[in-house]
Amino acid sequence: MLSVSKTLNGAVIVIPIAVGAYLSGIVYLAEGNAIPFSVFQITLIVGMLLWGVKKIIEKDISFSFYGLEIQYLLYLSIIFFSLIYSPEREQGLFFAARYIVLIALTYLIYNCVSTIKEFRIICYSIIIIALVIALQNVIQTVLNPEIAAFNYINAGKQIIRSRGAESDPNIFASNFILPIMLLVAFMGETKSLKKRIFLYALCGALLVAVLLTYSRSSWVAIFIGAMIIMIHQKKYSFLFYSTIILLLALIGSDSVRNVIFSVSERIVDIFAGTSDDSSKFRILLLESAILMWFDSYTFGVGYQAFSTYSKTYYPPQELGGAFEPHNEFYTVLAELGLIGFIVFMFILWKTLKTGWLTMKFFEDKNTEVQAISLALFASFIGYLIFFQFIGGMQYHSILTINIGLLFCANKFTRYDYSELIEVEKYID
Repeated sequence: MLSVSKTLNGAVIVIPIAVGAYLSGIVYLAEGNAIPFSVFQITLIVGMLLWGVKKIIEKDISFSFYGLEIQYLLYLSIIFFSLIYSPEREQGLFFAARYIVLIALTYLIYNCVSTIKEFRIICYSIIIIALVIALQNVIQTVLNPEIAAFNYINAGKQIIRSRGAESDPNIFASNFILPIMLLVAFMGETKSLKKRIFLYALCGALLVAVLLTYSRSSWVAIFIGAMIIMIHQKKYSFLFYSTIILLLALIGSDSVRNVIFSVSERIVDIFAGTSDDSSKFRILLLESAILMWFDSYTFGVGYQAFSTYSKTYYPPQELGGAFEPHNEFYTVLAELGLIGFIVFMFILWKTLKTGWLTMKFFEDKNTEVQAISLALFASFIGYLIFFQFIGGMQYHSILTINIGLLFCANKFTRYDYSELIEVEKYID
Protein backbone atom coordinates (compact mmCIF):
# COMPACT_ATOMS: atom_id res chain seq x y z
CA MET A 1 0.00 0.00 0.00
CA LEU A 2 1.35 3.41 -1.01
CA SER A 3 2.00 5.90 1.77
CA VAL A 4 0.60 9.42 1.72
CA SER A 5 4.10 10.91 1.37
CA LYS A 6 4.72 8.92 -1.83
CA THR A 7 1.25 9.51 -3.27
CA LEU A 8 1.09 13.25 -2.50
CA ASN A 9 4.75 14.02 -3.12
CA GLY A 10 6.20 17.30 -4.29
CA ALA A 11 5.94 16.46 -7.99
CA VAL A 12 2.25 15.49 -7.74
CA ILE A 13 1.42 18.78 -6.03
CA VAL A 14 3.68 21.21 -7.91
CA ILE A 15 3.46 19.91 -11.51
CA PRO A 16 -0.29 20.64 -11.91
CA ILE A 17 0.35 24.15 -10.59
CA ALA A 18 3.10 24.67 -13.18
CA VAL A 19 0.84 23.26 -15.90
CA GLY A 20 -1.94 25.61 -14.78
CA ALA A 21 0.43 28.58 -14.92
CA TYR A 22 1.29 27.78 -18.55
CA LEU A 23 -2.26 26.91 -19.60
CA SER A 24 -3.47 30.25 -18.25
CA GLY A 25 -1.57 31.78 -21.16
CA ILE A 26 -3.76 30.00 -23.71
CA VAL A 27 -7.00 29.15 -21.86
CA TYR A 28 -9.33 31.35 -19.84
CA LEU A 29 -12.15 30.13 -17.64
CA ALA A 30 -15.18 32.34 -16.90
CA GLU A 31 -13.89 34.88 -19.41
CA GLY A 32 -15.52 38.30 -19.11
CA ASN A 33 -16.35 38.00 -15.41
CA ALA A 34 -15.51 40.79 -13.00
CA ILE A 35 -12.77 38.68 -11.42
CA PRO A 36 -10.49 36.83 -13.88
CA PHE A 37 -10.60 33.08 -13.39
CA SER A 38 -7.83 30.91 -14.75
CA VAL A 39 -6.59 27.33 -14.73
CA PHE A 40 -3.68 28.46 -12.60
CA GLN A 41 -5.97 29.64 -9.82
CA ILE A 42 -7.74 26.28 -9.72
CA THR A 43 -4.54 24.23 -9.68
CA LEU A 44 -3.00 26.49 -7.04
CA ILE A 45 -5.99 26.11 -4.72
CA VAL A 46 -6.08 22.34 -5.27
CA GLY A 47 -2.33 22.08 -4.68
CA MET A 48 -2.55 23.95 -1.38
CA LEU A 49 -5.47 21.80 -0.27
CA LEU A 50 -3.62 18.60 -1.14
CA TRP A 51 -0.58 19.76 0.79
CA GLY A 52 -2.82 20.56 3.77
CA VAL A 53 -4.47 17.13 3.57
CA LYS A 54 -1.04 15.48 3.46
CA LYS A 55 0.06 17.39 6.56
CA ILE A 56 -3.11 16.43 8.46
CA ILE A 57 -2.88 12.74 7.56
CA GLU A 58 0.80 12.56 8.45
CA LYS A 59 0.18 14.60 11.62
CA ASP A 60 3.07 16.81 10.63
CA ILE A 61 2.84 20.47 11.62
CA SER A 62 6.37 21.40 10.58
CA PHE A 63 6.91 24.29 8.14
CA SER A 64 10.20 25.39 6.61
CA PHE A 65 11.24 28.96 5.82
CA TYR A 66 13.89 29.98 3.31
CA GLY A 67 15.00 33.22 4.93
CA LEU A 68 13.12 36.15 3.36
CA GLU A 69 10.24 36.33 5.83
CA ILE A 70 11.28 39.60 7.52
CA GLN A 71 11.85 41.28 4.16
CA TYR A 72 8.48 40.10 2.82
CA LEU A 73 6.66 41.33 5.93
CA LEU A 74 8.42 44.69 5.76
CA TYR A 75 7.66 45.08 2.06
CA LEU A 76 4.00 44.13 2.55
CA SER A 77 3.77 46.58 5.46
CA ILE A 78 4.97 49.36 3.16
CA ILE A 79 2.42 48.31 0.54
CA PHE A 80 -0.50 48.38 2.99
CA PHE A 81 0.65 51.65 4.53
CA SER A 82 0.79 53.25 1.07
CA LEU A 83 -2.82 52.16 0.44
CA ILE A 84 -3.87 54.73 3.06
CA TYR A 85 -3.10 57.53 0.59
CA SER A 86 -3.28 55.64 -2.70
CA PRO A 87 -6.18 56.66 -4.98
CA GLU A 88 -6.47 53.01 -6.11
CA ARG A 89 -7.23 51.29 -2.81
CA GLU A 90 -9.53 48.57 -4.14
CA GLN A 91 -7.18 47.65 -6.95
CA GLY A 92 -4.26 47.85 -4.55
CA LEU A 93 -5.90 45.44 -2.09
CA PHE A 94 -6.62 42.98 -4.90
CA PHE A 95 -3.03 43.00 -6.19
CA ALA A 96 -1.60 42.89 -2.66
CA ALA A 97 -3.64 39.75 -2.00
CA ARG A 98 -2.43 38.32 -5.30
CA TYR A 99 1.18 39.03 -4.35
CA ILE A 100 0.72 37.35 -0.96
CA VAL A 101 -0.71 34.24 -2.63
CA LEU A 102 2.28 34.04 -4.98
CA ILE A 103 4.70 34.40 -2.06
CA ALA A 104 2.80 31.52 -0.42
CA LEU A 105 3.35 29.51 -3.62
CA THR A 106 7.13 29.82 -3.26
CA TYR A 107 6.87 28.41 0.28
CA LEU A 108 4.55 25.66 -0.92
CA ILE A 109 7.15 24.56 -3.48
CA TYR A 110 9.92 24.85 -0.89
CA ASN A 111 8.04 22.66 1.59
CA CYS A 112 6.57 20.14 -0.88
CA VAL A 113 9.69 19.15 -2.78
CA SER A 114 11.80 16.97 -0.51
CA THR A 115 13.90 14.85 -2.91
CA ILE A 116 16.14 15.49 -5.87
CA LYS A 117 14.03 13.11 -7.95
CA GLU A 118 10.91 15.23 -7.42
CA PHE A 119 12.92 18.36 -8.17
CA ARG A 120 14.16 16.97 -11.49
CA ILE A 121 10.73 15.67 -12.54
CA ILE A 122 9.19 19.10 -11.97
CA CYS A 123 11.83 20.74 -14.18
CA TYR A 124 11.30 18.16 -16.94
CA SER A 125 7.54 18.73 -16.74
CA ILE A 126 8.00 22.49 -17.16
CA ILE A 127 9.92 21.85 -20.38
CA ILE A 128 7.26 19.45 -21.70
CA ILE A 129 4.25 21.71 -21.07
CA ALA A 130 6.13 24.70 -22.51
CA LEU A 131 6.87 22.67 -25.66
CA VAL A 132 3.23 21.71 -26.07
CA ILE A 133 2.11 25.34 -25.83
CA ALA A 134 4.93 26.59 -28.06
CA LEU A 135 4.22 24.06 -30.82
CA GLN A 136 0.50 24.75 -30.70
CA ASN A 137 1.16 28.47 -31.04
CA VAL A 138 3.77 28.09 -33.80
CA ILE A 139 1.50 25.83 -35.85
CA GLN A 140 -1.38 28.30 -35.60
CA THR A 141 0.86 31.16 -36.74
CA VAL A 142 2.64 29.26 -39.53
CA LEU A 143 -0.67 28.06 -40.97
CA ASN A 144 -1.76 31.70 -41.29
CA PRO A 145 0.33 33.22 -44.12
CA GLU A 146 -1.56 36.52 -43.88
CA ILE A 147 0.23 37.24 -40.60
CA ALA A 148 3.71 36.83 -42.11
CA ALA A 149 2.76 38.99 -45.11
CA PHE A 150 1.32 41.73 -42.89
CA ASN A 151 4.42 41.80 -40.67
CA TYR A 152 6.75 41.92 -43.68
CA ILE A 153 4.86 44.75 -45.41
CA ASN A 154 4.85 46.82 -42.22
CA ALA A 155 8.59 46.23 -41.69
CA GLY A 156 8.14 45.33 -38.05
CA LYS A 157 6.52 48.65 -37.10
CA GLN A 158 2.88 47.58 -36.84
CA ILE A 159 2.82 43.83 -36.46
CA ILE A 160 0.56 40.94 -35.59
CA ARG A 161 2.24 39.17 -32.71
CA SER A 162 1.81 35.65 -31.43
CA ARG A 163 0.53 35.76 -27.83
CA GLY A 164 -1.67 32.76 -27.02
CA ALA A 165 -4.57 34.10 -24.96
CA GLU A 166 -2.42 36.59 -23.05
CA SER A 167 -3.38 40.24 -23.37
CA ASP A 168 0.32 41.06 -23.77
CA PRO A 169 2.52 39.03 -26.16
CA ASN A 170 5.55 40.04 -24.08
CA ILE A 171 4.21 38.15 -21.06
CA PHE A 172 3.43 35.14 -23.24
CA ALA A 173 7.00 35.15 -24.56
CA SER A 174 8.48 35.51 -21.06
CA ASN A 175 6.83 32.24 -20.02
CA PHE A 176 9.43 30.40 -22.11
CA ILE A 177 12.52 31.92 -20.45
CA LEU A 178 12.74 29.24 -17.75
CA PRO A 179 12.37 26.15 -20.00
CA ILE A 180 14.79 27.60 -22.56
CA MET A 181 17.41 28.17 -19.86
CA LEU A 182 16.93 24.59 -18.63
CA LEU A 183 17.49 23.20 -22.13
CA VAL A 184 20.55 25.38 -22.75
CA ALA A 185 22.06 24.22 -19.45
CA PHE A 186 21.31 20.56 -20.24
CA MET A 187 22.99 21.01 -23.64
CA GLY A 188 26.17 22.21 -21.98
CA GLU A 189 26.24 19.31 -19.54
CA THR A 190 25.66 16.43 -21.95
CA LYS A 191 28.63 14.81 -23.68
CA SER A 192 26.56 13.04 -26.33
CA LEU A 193 26.25 14.76 -29.72
CA LYS A 194 22.88 13.11 -30.37
CA LYS A 195 21.51 14.35 -27.06
CA ARG A 196 22.80 17.87 -27.74
CA ILE A 197 21.10 17.96 -31.14
CA PHE A 198 17.88 16.60 -29.63
CA LEU A 199 17.94 19.19 -26.83
CA TYR A 200 18.64 21.96 -29.33
CA ALA A 201 15.67 20.86 -31.44
CA LEU A 202 13.43 21.16 -28.39
CA CYS A 203 14.96 24.52 -27.55
CA GLY A 204 14.51 25.64 -31.17
CA ALA A 205 10.76 25.05 -30.98
CA LEU A 206 10.56 27.31 -27.93
CA LEU A 207 12.75 29.95 -29.57
CA VAL A 208 10.53 30.06 -32.66
CA ALA A 209 7.49 30.64 -30.45
CA VAL A 210 9.33 33.51 -28.72
CA LEU A 211 10.46 35.04 -32.03
CA LEU A 212 6.88 35.05 -33.33
CA THR A 213 5.79 37.20 -30.39
CA TYR A 214 8.17 39.96 -31.60
CA SER A 215 8.90 40.58 -27.92
CA ARG A 216 12.22 42.41 -27.91
CA SER A 217 12.40 42.38 -24.12
CA SER A 218 12.19 38.58 -24.11
CA TRP A 219 14.82 38.29 -26.84
CA VAL A 220 17.26 40.35 -24.80
CA ALA A 221 16.49 38.42 -21.59
CA ILE A 222 16.92 35.03 -23.26
CA PHE A 223 20.14 36.04 -25.02
CA ILE A 224 21.75 37.32 -21.81
CA GLY A 225 20.52 34.34 -19.78
CA ALA A 226 21.88 31.88 -22.37
CA MET A 227 25.22 33.72 -22.47
CA ILE A 228 25.51 33.47 -18.67
CA ILE A 229 25.05 29.70 -18.89
CA MET A 230 27.46 29.25 -21.80
CA ILE A 231 30.18 31.43 -20.27
CA HIS A 232 29.87 29.66 -16.93
CA GLN A 233 29.98 26.20 -18.53
CA LYS A 234 32.58 27.32 -21.11
CA LYS A 235 30.57 25.45 -23.74
CA TYR A 236 29.06 27.30 -26.71
CA SER A 237 27.24 24.57 -28.63
CA PHE A 238 23.93 26.42 -28.32
CA LEU A 239 25.38 29.54 -29.96
CA PHE A 240 27.17 27.47 -32.62
CA TYR A 241 24.04 25.53 -33.62
CA SER A 242 21.94 28.71 -33.63
CA THR A 243 24.37 30.42 -36.02
CA ILE A 244 24.34 27.47 -38.41
CA ILE A 245 20.53 27.17 -38.38
CA LEU A 246 20.16 30.91 -38.95
CA LEU A 247 22.50 30.88 -41.95
CA LEU A 248 20.78 27.86 -43.49
CA ALA A 249 17.39 29.45 -42.98
CA LEU A 250 18.51 32.69 -44.59
CA ILE A 251 19.82 30.83 -47.62
CA GLY A 252 16.98 28.37 -48.05
CA SER A 253 13.69 30.14 -47.34
CA ASP A 254 12.15 33.42 -48.51
CA SER A 255 9.49 33.33 -45.79
CA VAL A 256 12.12 32.89 -43.09
CA ARG A 257 14.10 35.80 -44.53
CA ASN A 258 10.97 37.96 -44.31
CA VAL A 259 10.43 37.01 -40.70
CA ILE A 260 14.10 37.65 -39.84
CA PHE A 261 13.90 41.03 -41.59
CA SER A 262 10.95 42.16 -39.47
CA VAL A 263 12.59 40.73 -36.34
CA SER A 264 15.78 42.66 -37.15
CA GLU A 265 13.80 45.87 -37.43
CA ARG A 266 12.43 45.30 -33.94
CA ILE A 267 15.93 44.65 -32.57
CA VAL A 268 17.41 47.81 -34.13
CA ASP A 269 14.77 49.98 -32.43
CA ILE A 270 14.84 48.31 -29.02
CA PHE A 271 16.55 51.20 -27.23
CA ALA A 272 15.49 53.95 -29.64
CA GLY A 273 13.40 56.86 -28.47
CA THR A 274 12.32 58.33 -31.79
CA SER A 275 11.72 55.83 -34.58
CA ASP A 276 9.70 53.42 -32.46
CA ASP A 277 6.59 54.54 -30.55
CA SER A 278 6.92 51.76 -27.98
CA SER A 279 10.43 52.90 -27.00
CA LYS A 280 9.37 56.55 -26.94
CA PHE A 281 6.45 55.81 -24.61
CA ARG A 282 8.79 53.94 -22.26
CA ILE A 283 11.04 56.99 -21.94
CA LEU A 284 8.08 59.26 -21.18
CA LEU A 285 6.80 56.82 -18.55
CA LEU A 286 10.27 56.78 -16.96
CA GLU A 287 10.17 60.58 -16.75
CA SER A 288 6.69 60.33 -15.17
CA ALA A 289 7.99 57.90 -12.54
CA ILE A 290 10.86 60.21 -11.56
CA LEU A 291 8.49 63.17 -11.30
CA MET A 292 6.08 61.14 -9.14
CA TRP A 293 8.92 60.22 -6.83
CA PHE A 294 10.08 63.82 -6.39
CA ASP A 295 6.56 65.26 -6.12
CA SER A 296 5.70 62.77 -3.33
CA TYR A 297 8.78 63.83 -1.33
CA THR A 298 10.32 60.40 -2.12
CA PHE A 299 7.53 58.57 -0.21
CA GLY A 300 5.77 57.38 -3.37
CA VAL A 301 2.27 58.02 -4.70
CA GLY A 302 0.77 54.82 -3.33
CA TYR A 303 0.47 51.20 -4.38
CA GLN A 304 -1.07 50.67 -7.84
CA ALA A 305 -1.36 54.45 -8.35
CA PHE A 306 1.19 54.78 -11.17
CA SER A 307 -1.34 54.69 -14.03
CA THR A 308 -3.60 57.20 -12.28
CA TYR A 309 -0.84 59.75 -11.71
CA SER A 310 0.90 59.27 -15.06
CA LYS A 311 -2.14 60.79 -16.76
CA THR A 312 -1.48 64.07 -14.96
CA TYR A 313 2.02 64.43 -16.43
CA TYR A 314 1.39 63.66 -20.10
CA PRO A 315 -1.81 63.89 -22.14
CA PRO A 316 -3.18 60.67 -23.74
CA GLN A 317 -2.02 61.63 -27.23
CA GLU A 318 1.62 61.80 -26.10
CA LEU A 319 1.57 58.35 -24.51
CA GLY A 320 -0.70 56.73 -27.06
CA GLY A 321 -3.01 55.66 -24.24
CA ALA A 322 -0.22 53.63 -22.57
CA PHE A 323 -0.43 54.72 -18.94
CA GLU A 324 0.68 51.39 -17.46
CA PRO A 325 4.27 51.26 -16.15
CA HIS A 326 6.80 49.59 -18.45
CA ASN A 327 9.52 48.93 -15.89
CA GLU A 328 9.05 47.15 -12.56
CA PHE A 329 11.87 49.00 -10.82
CA TYR A 330 10.83 52.58 -11.47
CA THR A 331 7.25 51.52 -10.72
CA VAL A 332 8.20 50.44 -7.20
CA LEU A 333 10.19 53.65 -6.73
CA ALA A 334 7.27 55.83 -7.89
CA GLU A 335 4.57 53.97 -5.92
CA LEU A 336 6.32 52.89 -2.71
CA GLY A 337 9.05 55.50 -2.49
CA LEU A 338 12.70 55.15 -1.58
CA ILE A 339 12.15 52.84 1.41
CA GLY A 340 9.95 50.45 -0.56
CA PHE A 341 12.46 50.45 -3.41
CA ILE A 342 15.35 49.60 -1.07
CA VAL A 343 13.45 46.70 0.51
CA PHE A 344 12.38 45.45 -2.93
CA MET A 345 15.97 45.53 -4.20
CA PHE A 346 17.20 43.78 -1.05
CA ILE A 347 14.72 40.93 -1.67
CA LEU A 348 16.01 40.57 -5.22
CA TRP A 349 19.64 40.73 -4.07
CA LYS A 350 19.14 37.97 -1.50
CA THR A 351 17.40 35.82 -4.11
CA LEU A 352 20.29 36.37 -6.53
CA LYS A 353 22.82 35.60 -3.83
CA THR A 354 21.00 32.36 -2.98
CA GLY A 355 21.00 31.34 -6.64
CA TRP A 356 24.70 32.13 -6.98
CA LEU A 357 25.71 30.19 -3.86
CA THR A 358 23.59 27.22 -4.92
CA MET A 359 25.18 27.20 -8.36
CA LYS A 360 28.67 27.38 -6.87
CA PHE A 361 27.91 24.54 -4.45
CA PHE A 362 27.05 22.14 -7.28
CA GLU A 363 29.76 23.46 -9.63
CA ASP A 364 32.28 20.66 -9.13
CA LYS A 365 29.76 17.92 -8.45
CA ASN A 366 28.73 15.56 -11.24
CA THR A 367 25.00 15.84 -10.79
CA GLU A 368 22.14 17.06 -12.95
CA VAL A 369 21.18 19.47 -10.19
CA GLN A 370 24.24 21.48 -11.26
CA ALA A 371 22.69 22.24 -14.66
CA ILE A 372 19.27 22.93 -13.15
CA SER A 373 20.61 25.30 -10.47
CA LEU A 374 22.57 27.19 -13.14
CA ALA A 375 19.47 27.42 -15.34
CA LEU A 376 17.33 28.70 -12.45
CA PHE A 377 19.95 31.35 -11.65
CA ALA A 378 20.25 32.44 -15.30
CA SER A 379 16.49 32.50 -15.85
CA PHE A 380 16.00 34.65 -12.74
CA ILE A 381 18.52 37.14 -14.13
CA GLY A 382 16.68 36.91 -17.45
CA TYR A 383 13.43 37.89 -15.75
CA LEU A 384 15.12 40.82 -14.01
CA ILE A 385 16.23 42.04 -17.44
CA PHE A 386 12.84 41.36 -19.00
CA PHE A 387 11.07 43.48 -16.39
CA GLN A 388 13.29 46.43 -17.24
CA PHE A 389 10.93 46.83 -20.21
CA ILE A 390 7.55 45.95 -18.71
CA GLY A 391 5.70 45.90 -15.38
CA GLY A 392 3.97 43.10 -13.47
CA MET A 393 7.04 41.30 -12.17
CA GLN A 394 5.53 40.63 -8.73
CA TYR A 395 2.51 38.86 -10.25
CA HIS A 396 4.26 36.66 -12.82
CA SER A 397 3.37 33.05 -12.01
CA ILE A 398 6.25 31.39 -13.91
CA LEU A 399 8.79 33.70 -12.26
CA THR A 400 7.24 32.77 -8.90
CA ILE A 401 7.73 29.08 -9.68
CA ASN A 402 11.31 29.90 -10.75
CA ILE A 403 11.96 31.53 -7.36
CA GLY A 404 10.39 28.64 -5.46
CA LEU A 405 12.54 26.11 -7.33
CA LEU A 406 15.65 28.26 -6.87
CA PHE A 407 15.27 28.24 -3.08
CA CYS A 408 14.34 24.57 -3.26
CA ALA A 409 17.65 23.82 -5.00
CA ASN A 410 19.42 25.74 -2.26
CA LYS A 411 17.80 23.42 0.29
CA PHE A 412 19.77 20.50 -1.17
CA THR A 413 23.06 22.26 -0.42
CA ARG A 414 22.46 21.50 3.24
CA TYR A 415 23.03 17.79 2.59
CA ASP A 416 26.48 16.27 2.87
CA TYR A 417 27.78 15.56 -0.59
CA SER A 418 28.10 11.85 0.24
CA GLU A 419 24.41 11.80 1.14
CA LEU A 420 23.61 13.56 -2.12
CA ILE A 421 25.47 10.91 -4.09
CA GLU A 422 23.61 8.15 -2.29
CA VAL A 423 20.30 9.79 -3.16
CA GLU A 424 21.40 10.05 -6.81
CA LYS A 425 22.31 6.34 -6.86
CA TYR A 426 18.93 5.49 -5.37
CA ILE A 427 17.14 7.58 -8.01
CA ASP A 428 19.11 6.07 -10.90
